[in-house]
Amino acid sequence: MIPGPVFVYSCPTCGNVITRGSLMSGNNFGSKIFSDGKSISPMLPEFPKLTKCKKCNSLFWLSNLKPIGTFYWSEIKNIEWVFADKAQFLEIDDYFNAIDKGIAKNKKEELYIRQQIWWGYNDNLRSGKKLFKDESDEQRWAENISKLKPLFDQSDSNQRIMLAEINRNLGDFETCIGIIESIDDEELNWVKEIIIDECKKKNKWLIELKDKTSPRGNLLK
Repeated sequence: MIPGPVFVYSCPTCGNVITRGSLMSGNNFGSKIFSDGKSISPMLPEFPKLTKCKKCNSLFWLSNLKPIGTFYWSEIKNIEWVFADKAQFLEIDDYFNAIDKGIAKNKKEELYIRQQIWWGYNDNLRSGKKLFKDESDEQRWAENISKLKPLFDQSDSNQRIMLAEINRNLGDFETCIGIIESIDDEELNWVKEIIIDECKKKNKWLIELKDKTSPRGNLLK
């Protein structure tokens, strides 16, 4: 893994300095891929597009801001940037707040936020916690994934797999299998087989995907 430059931003509300890293190159060694399409790769980290200022709590898209500067850690000269807040992925409640505030201005941005909410709930399972806090939390989860379904681009095989996965989460195994079987991509056959098998077992919840036919383990991205 080779880090790229660190981008420096100014909060559009209060001017607080925030930094976000980048990557010049990486690899999928040690990666884990899950049935919701999220991958966790120690050597291929991701960086947030939407974040929250720790000083004023405003939400904003880093991807829509022009950096005020960049630096490499090996040659940084601005001491203020060294101690600046680092951009973080949001918590589930923050993403819901972003939806309520109308932060998403188009379908692509809404897809990003609602997918992060879906993944945020599944992160509970990934870390060995309960999926929901209570019944109202489960209702909020169900409402989000129902609104996420029509946002996927079905011409994209990976997004169709995520659409199938949501139907599996909702217990609609027949629809899930129908979507999976309609995907014509030999590289994804191993994923299709696993998900169909889980549907036959009536399992609704997140699973880690492992390709037993590949020593490297193909990744769904």
